[in-house]
Order: sequence, then C-alpha cells, then structure tokens
Amino acid sequence: MDVLKVSGVKIRGIVACLPENILDNKAECSELFGEGVNTLIKATGINARCIANIGTSSLDLGVAAAKKLMIETGTSPEEIGAVICVTFTPEYLMPADAPAAQARLGIPNHSMAFDINMACSGYGYGLYVAAALTRALNKKVLLLDGDVQSAYVSRHDKATFPVMADIGTATMIEPDNTSDEWRFSFYTDGSRREALFIPAGGTKRPVQQNDLDYKEYEDGSKRRDIDIYMDGFEVFKFVAQDVSKFIARFMEEIKLSSESINAFVPHQANIYMIEQLAKKLKFKSDIVWKSGNEFGNPASGSVPLTIAKNAAEWFEQGKGGNILISGFGGGLSISVANIKLLSNGFYSIIHYGKGE
Repeated sequence: MDVLKVSGVKIRGIVACLPENILDNKAECSELFGEGVNTLIKATGINARCIANIGTSSLDLGVAAAKKLMIETGTSPEEIGAVICVTFTPEYLMPADAPAAQARLGIPNHSMAFDINMACSGYGYGLYVAAALTRALNKKVLLLDGDVQSAYVSRHDKATFPVMADIGTATMIEPDNTSDEWRFSFYTDGSRREALFIPAGGTKRPVQQNDLDYKEYEDGSKRRDIDIYMDGFEVFKFVAQDVSKFIARFMEEIKLSSESINAFVPHQANIYMIEQLAKKLKFKSDIVWKSGNEFGNPASGSVPLTIAKNAAEWFEQGKGGNILISGFGGGLSISVANIKLLSNGFYSIIHYGKGE
C-alpha cells in the first residue's frame, strides 16, 4: 500500500451549499415502491434528499459556497493560487467548470483552474491534489466539490432514485508550517467500472435517439441510457468487502487505532451501509458523522457536506479534530485520508438562493 503524505497545510474552512429543494423521501418514493416504501426508508436510513431545480448546476452551488467561505475567512481572490472542481456533472462536457469558477470568483488569470472527475471517491483525490498544490505554490487553494446527480437519475429507477442527491461545497486549503501531517491512500478496480456508470453520452457511445427512451427492467424500474445505472448488490459488496479491508489496512499501515480517531467521516452511500462499515472498523457509533439521513447521497460532495454539518458543534463540545475520511464508489475506487480539522476553522451550511 502506498501512503502519500502532505505536511504544512491546513483547512481554513468548509462551506456546503444545499440546493433549492429538500424533499421528503417517503413521499417521493411512495409511487415507485408502494407498500414497500416504509421498508425502503428503514433500510436506507435516508429520510430526505436535497435536489436542485432544473438549470441549477453544481458549479452554481459550489461558487455560492465559495463566496460565503471567502467572506467568512477574509480571503481575497488575489490570495488564491488555484481552483479545483471535483465533479462528474459539469455544466458542459467542454470546457471544464473550474475556469468558470475562476472568472465568477474574480480569481487572478494566472491561477491554475482544472476539474477532477472521480465521482464518489473524489473528495479525497481533490483534497490531496489541493494540498500538494498549496505546498508547491505557497498560496491558498480553493477546492469545489459537488454534483447535480438529479439531472442523470430516473425517478422510475429503484436503485438510484431513493438515494441520490445534489450538493455544492467549497474547501479552503492554505499553507501552515505548524500543521500536522496528512496521510492519504487510494484504491482502484477499473475492471468493475460498469457497476456504477452512465451508459451513453461519452465518445465510446455518443447519444442516439433511442438512448432518450425509457426502458423497463425486471424489477419494474425504468430508466434511459443517459441515466445513472447502479448495480446495487455489486456496490454493496464492494463497500462491505473491499472498502472495509482497504481502510483497515490503511489504519494498520499508519499505526492508527480506532480509539485514536476523534471522528470517522465516510461517504454517505446510505445510512445502513456506513453503519455496517463503521462496525467492521470497530468505530463507536457516536464518532461516525452523518448527513445522509437528512440530505441523501450527493456523491463525493457528501464528505465535505458531512464535515460542514457536524464540525462546528463537535468543536463546541470540546472534541478533537483527528479525523478519518473516506469516499468510495464509481470507478470502482476508494480514497481514504487521515487529516486534522482545526477548531478555529469555519464550517457552515447555506441554502442556495437564500442570502448565500
């Protein structure tokens, strides 16, 4: 296992921007699941999902989060050396979202701006790249992570519709030679990538007219080939087996015990999955941070959203910031990192269009 290390950086703050709608999951799924809807909600633990209006992009949400974060941390655009967008749902196939973020935030033209497309594991990838750039540039780096998955989810699909959601987040990383070392590891199994993917729309399979038609499947689901397909059993097996073993091996490699972790922040695949994962890793339930029960599964943005939701109250209670984060899913891939959050960082959730 390769363990990548970065020192001399810190997270100045994290802001998550919720989209316009917080939908009751039971009401939304009643038609699709009928009398089984109560069992569904109990099984997933997802009571509500945050969904954007048509035309609201993950970039819109991320920029709103970034503006709030820059104001609250007193950061001027000139202090930022790079902007990175982690997303698989950009506004356009080309160009990337990050150049638009640079322009909308007034970040200098000589700054780096680029996207990373990694789906569920993306926050760890983005955070590592942002931290390395912070060290190289000796300047602040702005990391935007978010997706509007609802644009690619069929409301008639029993695998994806009950869980997937939307979010935009912003994380500010800045130089700090007094900060503790961060450690990262990554895992990829591309042979299983079609367990979670969008069949049509890439250069391998450009969109044809029939890709816009709904097809019915054995479980009664209906979706188009431009919608997200998820093999729920394969993804669950991946989390239960590969993810749990990889995180355990990472902890062993860096000599990190479950007792020494102040908080575990997993990707919010669904509440049942992350509770089972935490049990396998021997984490006490009270240190597992959650947001999926309130907001659903918004892909890689679920990790910074969960931090934004929980960190401020956590520190108010006098608890520590030695945390373990992990994202897992599309690829199939895993990111895991042991980082430090600071009690004087800014952590907040805002609502798009409501004074953000």
